[in-house]
Amino acid sequence: MSLIRQRVRSVSVLIPQSAYSAATLLALGADSIVMHPNGHLGPVDMQVSISSAFGGRRNFSTEVIIAFLDFVRESLKITDQEHIRALFDSVCKEIGPLGIGFSVRSAKLSVDLGERLLALHMKDDDSRSKLRALVENMSRQFQSHSYPINRTEAIDIGLKISNRNKNLEGLMWEVWLDLEEEMKERTPFDPVLELLASSQASKLLSPVPQLGLPYNAPSPNYSADIDKITAKSVDIDPVDFEVETGLIESARTNHACTVKGKILSCRTPDLMIQYNAVMTFKGWLKQSVGATQ
Repeated sequence: MSLIRQRVRSVSVLIPQSAYSAATLLALGADSIVMHPNGHLGPVDMQVSISSAFGGRRNFSTEVIIAFLDFVRESLKITDQEHIRALFDSVCKEIGPLGIGFSVRSAKLSVDLGERLLALHMKDDDSRSKLRALVENMSRQFQSHSYPINRTEAIDIGLKISNRNKNLEGLMWEVWLDLEEEMKERTPFDPVLELLASSQASKLLSPVPQLGLPYNAPSPNYSADIDKITAKSVDIDPVDFEVETGLIESARTNHACTVKGKILSCRTPDLMIQYNAVMTFKGWLKQSVGATQ
């Protein structure tokens, strides 16, 4: 937003559908926010992802830790300091003391960023304390990072939401549908579906050879029956995939954040399809401007 503001006098953000988390912070730096009736913002509590001591990864924010301790004290009525300390120790073992410290710094960063972004255009009639209170509400008021803040709530919070313009809303929705189709938003990327839609699907779903033998009964022709099953080696070629995860467009240039790769697959003896998606490229590719006009 700072880079954009060095090049233009005013900035408006159009939100046809969802603009969560970092996208909400970006919107806070705009002179005006144009929200479609289907559009919504989200809370700005910073989400931290760390490796858990018990395996896998954990996503959390400082608000989650605070909510847990509030639950212990207020709902469970546990007030003994030793018990509270033991529970807090269990949290530290789960996400680590450094993870907690990082989440606290991240929470302060999100509020500081939001305040600075609002201050880029809300200078005359809003004190810095009011701006900070606004951002803190967007960080702590809602109980989920995925909570949708609609137009009415955004106005009540104090954000500069533009008055409704049905003509602009219609154009904005047409652009969104075009982007939705280009980025295949309605069909999330799934390696298995990519495999089944490829020319290799017939090999992965080929008939399974069966051997009919009496249950628990020896057969003099056992070896001969086994020979009836023809062992075949089937080569399953890699399946190429390409996914666009972001677009940046202007009147002069157009770039797409693109991920390319290959899906290697096989069918195991238990008839399960196993695969490994190998990424071969990830970056911004320049596209033809005329293709998007």
